[in-house]
Amino acid sequence: MALVSGREMLAAARAGGYAVPAFNIFNLEFLQAAIGAAVAERSPVVVQVSPRTVQYAGLGPIAALAESMADAAPVPVVLHLDHGASLDACEDALDAGFTSVMFDGADLPFEENIVWTRKVVACAHAANASAEAELGQVGHARDGHHPKDGTDPDQAAQFVAATKVDALAVAIGTVHGMATTGAVVDIGLVQALRQAVPVPLVMHGSSGVDDETLARAVRAGITKVNLSTALQKVFMNALRESAVRPGHETDARAVLEEAKDAVIAAARNRIGILGSAGRA
Repeated sequence: MALVSGREMLAAARAGGYAVPAFNIFNLEFLQAAIGAAVAERSPVVVQVSPRTVQYAGLGPIAALAESMADAAPVPVVLHLDHGASLDACEDALDAGFTSVMFDGADLPFEENIVWTRKVVACAHAANASAEAELGQVGHARDGHHPKDGTDPDQAAQFVAATKVDALAVAIGTVHGMATTGAVVDIGLVQALRQAVPVPLVMHGSSGVDDETLARAVRAGITKVNLSTALQKVFMNALRESAVRPGHETDARAVLEEAKDAVIAAARNRIGILGSAGRA
């Protein structure tokens, strides 16, 4: 089927009490793995790219590949821009055919974040796409930035009411880029945010969350779960192992296929934890 907007997909997940997997993709193999895992599990799926991946591969090629593969897939697929840094970046993605965009104004003052998020929401809705925003600091393991304060539920309610955003990424104890589990997720805060805002909540930094905690977070109210670092780790480990296998010295396709298959297995496991299997 054709690429779909994230609005309906996430609304259905919120109502159904499960979460949609959002897999960051970096090349053809990651895209094949994300959609392949979703098809195998009959799960809706978000495939998303960061600004660094856009710089690496280009919006046009990414959109063309995603659209072609989504057209052939029997499950709904959303193409999402992750951590869009500006209104222009979000508009460029929408013009290229993305069906969901995120404006990351978490570092901005609250009122300024509202102003720019509102502009992004207007552009996304005009393109029949969905818009995600972020309120609160998630931080990144790379630079040791681990903010202690979570997203305030009252402020989140005010933000969503003012912007009409379709989904909200929140700070609940996760950290981007964690190579091992150990993040301490504030489940009580997730529950409070779920009660305070009427839109789906998004978990960034799920690579640092163990399976049991992730399942609890979904039950508490998380509706979209981003996964990047853990899948990259799986891919690179499989790539290294396959590259030295006899007969693979000059067979890039064999090496990449084994790495892709390893990512599919990891992605299918994540889909099972999120409860989205069989929901497509």
